[in-house]
Amino acid sequence: MNKIKYLFFLCCFNLSFAADWFNEWFLPDPGLFIWTVITFLIVLGILRWKAWAPLMEALDNRAQQIEDSLEKAKKITAETEQQAEKNEEILNTARKEAQKIIGGAREAGDKLRQKLESNGKEQYNSMLDKAKEQIDTEKQKALKEIKTTVVDIALKASEKVIQRNLNTEDNKKMIQQTVDQLKRLTKYAK
Repeated sequence: MNKIKYLFFLCCFNLSFAADWFNEWFLPDPGLFIWTVITFLIVLGILRWKAWAPLMEALDNRAQQIEDSLEKAKKITAETEQQAEKNEEILNTARKEAQKIIGGAREAGDKLRQKLESNGKEQYNSMLDKAKEQIDTEKQKALKEIKTTVVDIALKASEKVIQRNLNTEDNKKMIQQTVDQLKRLTKYAK
C-alpha cells in the first residue's frame, strides 16, 4: 500500500510542475485546430481524388465479378439439372428398350426351343420308322435264309434217306435230327 501512496504523491507533484506541458497538449489552440482541419480536408480531397475512386472501382469490379460468378453458377446448376433430367429420361428409355429386348429374346428362345423339340421329335420318329423298316427287312431276309436252309436240309435229308435205303428206325432218327436242326435255326432267327 505504501507504494501506491508514493506513486500518487509523485504524480501530483509532477502535474504541479508540468502544468504548461499539460495545457499545451490538452487545451485546444484555435490556430492549430484550424490548420489541422484544413490539412485533413486537403488530405481527404487528395485521397478521394487519387485513392478513393480507384478503391471504389476495384470494389465495384469485385462485386460485379462475384455477381457474374453467382449468375454463372446458377446457369451451370440449371444446365446440370436439365442434363440430369435428360440423362434420367435416356436411362428410362434404355431400361424400357432393354426390357423389350429381353422379352423378345425370351419369346425367340421359347419359339426356338419349341421348334427344336418338334424337329427332334420328327427326327426321332423318322429314325424309329427307318429302324423298324430295317428290322422288318432284316427279319424278312433272315426268314428267307431260314426257309432256304430248311429246304436245303430237307433236300439233303431226303437225299440221304433215298441214298441209303435203310430201315424205318434209321429214317425216324434222321427225320428227328433234321427237325432238331430246324428248331435250332428258328431259335436263332427270332
